[in-house]
Amino acid sequence: MAASYINFYFCNGGVIAPTFGDRRDREALETLQRLLPERRVVGVAAREILLGGGNIHCITQQQPR
Repeated sequence: MAASYINFYFCNGGVIAPTFGDRRDREALETLQRLLPERRVVGVAAREILLGGGNIHCITQQQPR
């Protein structure tokens, strides 16, 4: 699986970031929070999304008519 913390999503004053039940989840969230102090970084369990192909940013994209 290509689990990547870079596949996060910016939303109204926040960031939704994937977590994978990995020992590095905390470090990734802390790094994002440090880099984006004006936003609230929230981690969301994303392993199941990843298994379906893609991740948080991918599944939030618009669909053409």
